[in-house]
Amino acid sequence: MPGGMMSAGWLAALFWCSVLRVCVSFDKNTCPHCPTEESYREFLKDPSADHGPHTDIFMYWSTHIEVIPITTDIGGWEPPSFHEKLAKEAIRGWTQFRDDIGPGLQRGHPLRNFLSQSHAGALNDGFFHWQKRLFEAEGDYDKSLAMNPDSPPTPPPDANCSWPEMNASPEFQRLRQYVEYFSRRYLERSGMSNQMAQGLNYSLFNWCAVHGPGEFHGPHTHVGEYHVGVFYAQNGPAGGKLRFGDPRGQNPPFGRHYLHTPRAGDLYLFPSWLSHAATVTSPSTDILNHGEAPYRVTFPFNIGPVQGPLPCHLWWSDPTSDMKFFRRSKVDVQAALSAKIGKNMPGQKRPGQR
Repeated sequence: MPGGMMSAGWLAALFWCSVLRVCVSFDKNTCPHCPTEESYREFLKDPSADHGPHTDIFMYWSTHIEVIPITTDIGGWEPPSFHEKLAKEAIRGWTQFRDDIGPGLQRGHPLRNFLSQSHAGALNDGFFHWQKRLFEAEGDYDKSLAMNPDSPPTPPPDANCSWPEMNASPEFQRLRQYVEYFSRRYLERSGMSNQMAQGLNYSLFNWCAVHGPGEFHGPHTHVGEYHVGVFYAQNGPAGGKLRFGDPRGQNPPFGRHYLHTPRAGDLYLFPSWLSHAATVTSPSTDILNHGEAPYRVTFPFNIGPVQGPLPCHLWWSDPTSDMKFFRRSKVDVQAALSAKIGKNMPGQKRPGQR
């Protein structure tokens, strides 16, 4: 090039070539620094009761994510019709809100205003707020459409909480029952005592979300709840991923993320403070080529205080804020004495060694 100058395009090309070369040559399975799935195997054993020297292992603020396959097509116990019927009713209710309920409301109604917005999530935002009204009105359809609804106390978990057809669905009632059971077990596994987890009085608020082609739900949290759940009723090859963000922060060496590929029938449970996002679904052309239904259908759950999400000045009272994991592990003194200082791991070089 004239004068030894290189265009920005060439610089960019060289940069990405070098990045791709590093990525291709990197093998996580042989990296001596990368954690493996056995990283916490020792912690998960029952606490050692042997005599002699021990170490005390404390794990605070653990990020516990649990994936529960509910339907038999992915290793669960319910038939595939379980998630299929839930997805069908969710799409029917979503379509009814979009085509009939929302447009039929008077001008200026808060729910109708959502439909006049142009951003991709406007319809689901309106659909969510209608379902929130239904939950607070214990399934009373007319009250949920009031211009200025009351703010009643949070209903108990066994109250009606959705539109009539959804409330009448046996699959919907069983799903809420499963979440009720696995939620308490999740809290125990996260470090809460059995007595507290089983005696905790909380609300179980869920709603449906239907994402069409090219839609997504950006990073967010549910701070103020005890924990969060998401059931995937429909999610084909083009349905996008569930992305979990690094709770340690976004500055290097942190800022990592994990992508999960949910399957129809999966129930996810995770902390309310964990940032998560539903990545963009594929455009309709891609979905039509695969022959899949062009919707991702989920049932998110907020499991939290009966009085609603804890405000920031009451976070000190959150029973999930003090969860921790503890184990006692026996010390192998002979192995410690026989270890060589500076011994390299297999394939690992000392700093500066070539």
